[in-house]
Amino acid sequence: MLLRGRLSRSLFATSALSLAAAVVAYLIAPHELWSRALIAGLLVIAGGLLGLQVVSTLRADRRYATLLEREVAAQTRSLMDSLAATAAAEHNVRSLMEAVPDAIVVLDPEGRVLDQNPSARAMVAVHPPPGTPPGHSAFESLDRHAAAHVRTNLDAAFRGEVRRFEVPFTHTDGGMGMRSVIYAPVREGGKIRKVLALVRDVSEQRRTDAQLQQAEKLAAMGQLVSGVAHEINNPAAIISGFAETLLLDDMDEEQRDMVRMIRDEAQRIGRITSNLLAFARSGGKERGLVDLNDIVQRTFALRSYYLTTLNILVKLDLDPDSPRTWANGSEMQQLLLNLLINAEQALLTVPPPRSIVLRTRTVDQNVLLQCVDTGPGVAPELRSKIFDPFFTTKPEGVGTGLGLSICYGIARDHGGSIWVDSTPGAGATFTVSLPRDPRAAPRPAAPPPEPAAAPAPHLKVLVVDDEVGLRHAVVSFLERRGFAALGVGDGREALETLGRESPPPDVIVTDVRMPGMGGREFLARLRAEHPQLARRLVFSTGDTFAPETAALLQEAGGAVLVKPFDFSQLETVIRAIAAA
Repeated sequence: MLLRGRLSRSLFATSALSLAAAVVAYLIAPHELWSRALIAGLLVIAGGLLGLQVVSTLRADRRYATLLEREVAAQTRSLMDSLAATAAAEHNVRSLMEAVPDAIVVLDPEGRVLDQNPSARAMVAVHPPPGTPPGHSAFESLDRHAAAHVRTNLDAAFRGEVRRFEVPFTHTDGGMGMRSVIYAPVREGGKIRKVLALVRDVSEQRRTDAQLQQAEKLAAMGQLVSGVAHEINNPAAIISGFAETLLLDDMDEEQRDMVRMIRDEAQRIGRITSNLLAFARSGGKERGLVDLNDIVQRTFALRSYYLTTLNILVKLDLDPDSPRTWANGSEMQQLLLNLLINAEQALLTVPPPRSIVLRTRTVDQNVLLQCVDTGPGVAPELRSKIFDPFFTTKPEGVGTGLGLSICYGIARDHGGSIWVDSTPGAGATFTVSLPRDPRAAPRPAAPPPEPAAAPAPHLKVLVVDDEVGLRHAVVSFLERRGFAALGVGDGREALETLGRESPPPDVIVTDVRMPGMGGREFLARLRAEHPQLARRLVFSTGDTFAPETAALLQEAGGAVLVKPFDFSQLETVIRAIAAA
């Protein structure tokens, strides 16, 4: 095309010069006819050549224009296709941003929002209405400390770092939540001009993590307490047992009162240990029929002394006919303990008198557990927030904001609910509603204590316990009560004794955890070698909450005495089994 254009321009110039030369020659030529005729002929020839060249050039220009128009049309179509593809890509990106459940926000160096998806707009409490031009601050829903934390990470992102952190945010309803944030720098032309923020609500996950950590701590505590419970309960049982044996003697009233006090305090030690075990034993997620009245009494026992030091009066208002619920006992105790601690902290903000009522009730097909305090109450605008993770109205350093959230999670996991009724300045009532188990029957009233039975010298009892002092205390008491009692140190020694004793004992009282042959192996051997005696076996233990112990007791299906037990209770159980 370029060569043809050059040739065309050359021919055109040659023709034009020839025509010009012919014109000049015609004007200056002599006036002879032949000369002018010759020059005129040359003029005609040059003009013809020029005309032909003009026509040829015009045709070439038209062809070039056509080609140019086609090229422009092709480039235009390509540009339009590119613009359409770009628009489609932008639409796809926008659609993806709007579909993602996590918040996506584009920020400038000052923290102003350049763009955000609907999830981001729904995540914060303070944001402009739809249609408002971008540019509002990303810090509007943050308190001072959280804003400073976000500012530090944003500056680092604009220096080219990818930042991951967590920060408390405010929900649209004013409740608090925890957010996981990722800041990624966006480069344009080699420079970081924007930061892309990906924000995820991890409030529920953190609540679950906190509950799991609490369960792990309780499991570790359970292992520790279980290890020492045996050592604590046995001395307490020995002291209590010998005190009861002394009470069989004649003594003046002052001495009798002192011995009773020794017995009662030893049994109190046992109750404290039992309550610690009940609370510390997480027992995984196993559930069973749980006595809410028992949960209340055990939990209160854990806090009773501390509550007394705070001048807080606690009243137990328990429904004697309240049915049990199908639940995890440790979680129920954790729920109530959290409610009790929450009430304590609220009461410390008001002057005395201070009081708490722990109540159980049955309403239709539900069992209610209530914690009522006379504290400052809960403001109406806070009632929808107090069960949110990390929400707290307490001063910094007091509480974590997780206690009521954990209560909410436990109640929900058990198919129940929790709510608060309160009048500001007049206290608060937290109510937990749990489904009533259809298998739960009303609790029968406790039978009246039986009068002391007459001695029974014809009854023979074998006592199996590795704790020498406790074994001696039990044998001494039974002998004083007229029984023929014999003590041995473990299951193997008991089997040897059974092999040579005739007649066999009427009742066997055995510990569960013993060196050598423990309770489980002893039961198995007894069933195989002396099946008639396996039905006359009484287990005594200080830890009925250990999973392996609980499984053994359930498998055995017989009577159980929890250390430190009342020796009069031991006598009653022995007589009942012997009579059967």
